[in-house]
Amino acid sequence: MLSRYLAPYIHQNTRWSALLFLFLLTVLLASLTGCGMGGTNTMMPQAATASFAFVTNSGSGTVSAFAVSSSGSLSLVPGAPFPAGPGAEFLAFDAMHKLLFVSNQAANTVSAFSVNTSTGMLTMVPGSPFAAGTRPTGIAVDPMGRFVFVANQASNSISVLLIGANGALSPASGSPFTAKSPFGLVVNAMGTVLFANNFPDSSNSDLNTVSSFQIAANGTLTAISGSPFATANSSGFAASIGIAADPAGKFLFVADHMAEAVVPFNITSTGTLTPVSALPTPAPSCSVSCHSNPLRLTVHPNDQFVYSTNVQAGTLSAFKMTNGALSSLGDVATGQHPFGVALDPAGTFLFVANKADNSISAFSVNSTSGMVMPVAGSPFFGSMNAPTDIVVVARQ
Repeated sequence: MLSRYLAPYIHQNTRWSALLFLFLLTVLLASLTGCGMGGTNTMMPQAATASFAFVTNSGSGTVSAFAVSSSGSLSLVPGAPFPAGPGAEFLAFDAMHKLLFVSNQAANTVSAFSVNTSTGMLTMVPGSPFAAGTRPTGIAVDPMGRFVFVANQASNSISVLLIGANGALSPASGSPFTAKSPFGLVVNAMGTVLFANNFPDSSNSDLNTVSSFQIAANGTLTAISGSPFATANSSGFAASIGIAADPAGKFLFVADHMAEAVVPFNITSTGTLTPVSALPTPAPSCSVSCHSNPLRLTVHPNDQFVYSTNVQAGTLSAFKMTNGALSSLGDVATGQHPFGVALDPAGTFLFVANKADNSISAFSVNSTSGMVMPVAGSPFFGSMNAPTDIVVVARQ
């Protein structure tokens, strides 16, 4: 098309036409390069934000927010990190992903934030933080967005907090409810049963169990018959820290530190648990650090794969799930002391919070094989201080 406009000039003066042609061609190529079709240009548009990742920083009592691009890379959200409370560790979203709750272990409180899912910005809910029990750890929200459940490990109880219209929290009638050294929490898919793994402290060294509680319409918790359920086949020091349920609500998985195992259970219609396979044997005693494998868990949205972080080994394990039974797919390296692990809502990317080196490892996930591969540029850094938990939500 360019020759069409130059033809009359070429016919009149060959030398002048050639010079003019070279000039116009140079301008055209420069404009194409500026549009990102050649060379390098710092103004080239970045991949669009697909989701947001939120990370607790136990060392600074804050929450970092990252924009997750369509390629899985992370960039810090302006204004992050956001203040939470001392010892911030566990995170939970409501079902609409408009509210984010954080348990603050050293402050015995829960922080509540409203979430802008277009920008990733967090805004503290009026009245936050709200009182919990002693050393609050695991936190969960029922699917209907009525209650926040908080495991108070040191006060042997579970707080049930009602979620107000603006995200403010208030105790449900009868809260807190008695539990035995609860640590992690998960609610079943129907919102009718709460599971708590009982992680031992210095005064409860023989707890190798998971407790089940019926959730009443007003939030009252009642222990289910047969609860608590054993997670190991003998007494000894176990460390059931990670806990997760599959999306269909059929299976519960418990990560046992000391027995070096991920233990699967069938969830019955009444909320009781039965082992899918033989229970592991716990270690006879606790080592100095008590930081063996594995630690935290997540289940793929397609209900076929389970992933666990291995804190001492610095790895991520992938498992194939078949009727609840797990078979190893292999391990991949992460950063130092990997803690929290989360998948994006589509199950396309997986993220691991590495506590010791203040980083996030990012992986792409093959939803057919379950295998993971590091994302280009991983690990990612940015205003983190001993990150421990991570959740990911879609950009809206």
